[in-house]
Amino acid sequence: MDAPTTEISRPDGRPAAGHGRRRPPATLRRPGLLLGTAVAGALIAGVLVGPDPAAEAQAGTEETVTVAQALGLPAQVGPSTEVPQVQPQDLQSLGEVAASRGSREAAETAAQQAQAGADQAVRDAQAAAEAARVAAEAQAAAEAAAAEAARVAAEAEAAAAAERAEQEAASSSSGTSGPAAGSSASAPEEAPAASSGGTTASRVARITNTSGPVRSVVQAAADAVVSNVPGAASITLGGTRPSATDPGGHPSGLALDFMVMSDAALGDAIVQYHRDHWDELGVDYLIWEQRMLSSPGGSWKAMEDRGGVTANHFDHVHVNYQG
Repeated sequence: MDAPTTEISRPDGRPAAGHGRRRPPATLRRPGLLLGTAVAGALIAGVLVGPDPAAEAQAGTEETVTVAQALGLPAQVGPSTEVPQVQPQDLQSLGEVAASRGSREAAETAAQQAQAGADQAVRDAQAAAEAARVAAEAQAAAEAAAAEAARVAAEAEAAAAAERAEQEAASSSSGTSGPAAGSSASAPEEAPAASSGGTTASRVARITNTSGPVRSVVQAAADAVVSNVPGAASITLGGTRPSATDPGGHPSGLALDFMVMSDAALGDAIVQYHRDHWDELGVDYLIWEQRMLSSPGGSWKAMEDRGGVTANHFDHVHVNYQG
């Protein structure tokens, strides 16, 4: 249906310029637009529908078959779409493989656990051995410390007993040569003849002092003893020591201990030398083998048992000199 037209008249009654013609129908005026729309629709249809993929694949296959035939090879018509059937023996093989793998993993796990247990056992054994070693060392150290403490205590007890004996000897050396009342003593002994060695000193005695030097009279007597009594120069001579309780003995530097140890003959010789040169050496008293002598011609006075070799003066001759 055509659209209606309206004529516009000029004031003079004539139609206006350019408006005297009728417009053509719309279908006649837009052929280009319709043509463009048709082309676009055809393109869209081609994209959406397109060629059949199976046809393209068939075409490619035919081309491949042709090439294979040209080369003298057996042709394959199209890709195989048949799904292979799983056979029972295949399933059994797969099951056996899975079981074998599981067994292997279980064996590996068991081996790892066994190795870990063995390693732990080795570590435990090493720890136990180390603990035993430490305990043994501690026990040995404790035993050594106990033995050392016992030795020190024994030495202290012996020294204390010797000091008590010396103190008693000093208090009883007021000039009495006979035995005290109620005490057992040997019969009076005659003083032996004077020694022919004299008191001339040819060497200097080495005296062990821990509380200052001894008096000069003591040093002179020690020099004479080691110079004239064979074997006396090779023994230890104990001089001053602060632990002694007798103020007139070791602490004051007026006493000597001739440590003969088990050589009783040497102890007898030292005693005899002092008896032979009592006045020249300035002797006050002697203690030897649990006896005390207060004069060269007097008798030995027995002493009480102090409970030890050193305390009873069996391993050394104690000599107190006059200051």
